[in-house]
Amino acid sequence: MKPSRRSVLQAAAAASTASLFPSFAGRAAAGATRITSTVEIDTDDLVGGSLSWFGPRHTPVATIEVLIDGRWSTAIDIQADHGHGPDDPGGREHGPPVLQPTATRFRVTPLAESSARDLRFHPIAAEPDPLVVASAGLSTISPRAGLTIVERSNWTTRARIPTYDCGLRSSVSGKGCRADVGLRHGIIHHTVNTNDYTEADVPALLRGIQRFHMDTRGWDDIAYNFVIDRFGRIWHAREADIFEPITGGHTTGLNAESVGVAVLGTFTSTDPGQPVVDALATLLGWKCSLHGIDPLGTVNVRSNGGDFADYDDMVDVRTISGHRDNQATSCPGSALYNRLDEIRAGAAELVPVFGHVTPSYFDDRVDIEGWTIQRFNPTVAVDVEIAIDGQPWKTIKADVPLDPIGEAYPQAGRNHGFLASVPITIDSRSITVTAKALDGTTTSLMDLVLFATFIDVQPHLYFAPGIYFLKANALTQGKQPGLYEPLDLMTRAEMATFLWRFMGEPDAEWTGRFVDVEPDLWYTVPIEWLASTGITSGTSPNYFSPGSPVSRAQMAAFLWRLCGRQPSTQQHPFTDVDEAAYYAEPVRWMFELAITLGTTPTTYDPDKTVTRGEIATFLQRLALNPLAWTITDLPPGLQP
Repeated sequence: MKPSRRSVLQAAAAASTASLFPSFAGRAAAGATRITSTVEIDTDDLVGGSLSWFGPRHTPVATIEVLIDGRWSTAIDIQADHGHGPDDPGGREHGPPVLQPTATRFRVTPLAESSARDLRFHPIAAEPDPLVVASAGLSTISPRAGLTIVERSNWTTRARIPTYDCGLRSSVSGKGCRADVGLRHGIIHHTVNTNDYTEADVPALLRGIQRFHMDTRGWDDIAYNFVIDRFGRIWHAREADIFEPITGGHTTGLNAESVGVAVLGTFTSTDPGQPVVDALATLLGWKCSLHGIDPLGTVNVRSNGGDFADYDDMVDVRTISGHRDNQATSCPGSALYNRLDEIRAGAAELVPVFGHVTPSYFDDRVDIEGWTIQRFNPTVAVDVEIAIDGQPWKTIKADVPLDPIGEAYPQAGRNHGFLASVPITIDSRSITVTAKALDGTTTSLMDLVLFATFIDVQPHLYFAPGIYFLKANALTQGKQPGLYEPLDLMTRAEMATFLWRFMGEPDAEWTGRFVDVEPDLWYTVPIEWLASTGITSGTSPNYFSPGSPVSRAQMAAFLWRLCGRQPSTQQHPFTDVDEAAYYAEPVRWMFELAITLGTTPTTYDPDKTVTRGEIATFLQRLALNPLAWTITDLPPGLQP
């Protein structure tokens, strides 16, 4: 049963945001062994292990060897794989997991020349699993002829941990599940375990990687969308719909709108073999054909940081790249990296039509500009079908002159661009753009999901009703077109502006009472109005601190004063609210009116900062509660 708006609000009030949706957090797993000299570790109950430390991230810190059938393997150099995983700042550096189910011992040797501190070995326990491992018994799916994918249920029964990031659109936060406008590129990795595993070993190896990612690193699931073993079998890894534009958690800074494929093994000097190359080409060709990607092209994407770009930089990347192209890492190994052109060429044979769309967001429309061509019939214009909320809206020809197309694909000519202005309302939920060639071949150029005209809000998250309320009442336009930024901290200037709009934008003149508030700024009148009505006296004499974040204590005081400083008659259960504090009476009033139930049943967290999503929820509760407006009148016309 779908939850009602009221039940969503009540659930949100009763629990902290952290308890509703866990976030990624790097951590050291229990049972780690500190390493100060060469140590041998029995592996009777292990499938592998990993190292973590403080210090260098670009140079090896230790080696690991594994004993198999009485013989030690070649030593594996361990250095940080900081470029892997979700965009998690972490703390300790972590090396990749070394996995070998048939090993009887591990030998860890710190490198004398390394400056690593507090080096630790993290065991990855062997986990008995009744899942079928024989090739003949594997359940598979075949999305297209020549492509077979082993289903996730063959190697794990463990579910992905839900997080905010999945709900907030990957192109915004970099950590999510579904890319907002579709998939843009693929990144190839290797897993850096030994290469002499058997077919029957693969499910245990995948479970070991998943346990390393989830239990040692603290991530939400195995980071890769797909894993290919040395036999050329393709395994569905990260939990999600394989047909959807699913973002992975595999490449810090460029997870947004990318699919991550890892080859199981180490390919620094060992060639991956033709079955692996063919499987990579077939899988990535299929994914590129679904999402309109040219495997031979480049694409401009937004970075969330990393070795080669800063946060929010726009960078050009190959549509099929190796991990080392995007981070300071040796992944996916030189031998595999040297075959990327062959993989791209094989994938391109499976993508007959492709293109690109750039959306621009407005309150009442989304303007789209894009291009599309057919690889094997490049001079013929392609039909572009646009749908709103699943219903056909318009079909146009991609025949607009566009110089960049001529530069990148000279054989096609210039006339392959298209433009459209797609109307939306506050209740519009999706816009799809599909290219359709003359032979009926189609590809998705854009699969945009909206809520209240924002791409970073999903209706199932607790703050969505509040954001819808703000947008419906013209109380917000977002931080930038198309983005509300619900997890950003609310500043005091933003809070003043929200309250000023909430009360009907009353007039106020600049007095210069606050030295840090200049005339004619977007927040000048709101702050002057707050001060003139006694809702604020600033953070200190003559200072308002407009850029400082709003605490939950300050927010309670703002709302209580806005509503006329009503007296409260009910006690609250919060043990962290000092009854002598300036916010004690406001918190009692908010609790009495059920505007807040605290972050837990016994805590209010007065010093915790307020997010933009939380303030939307509080303002909606305030507007819908007539008991809050017995002294001060709520401006007429606000719609719930």
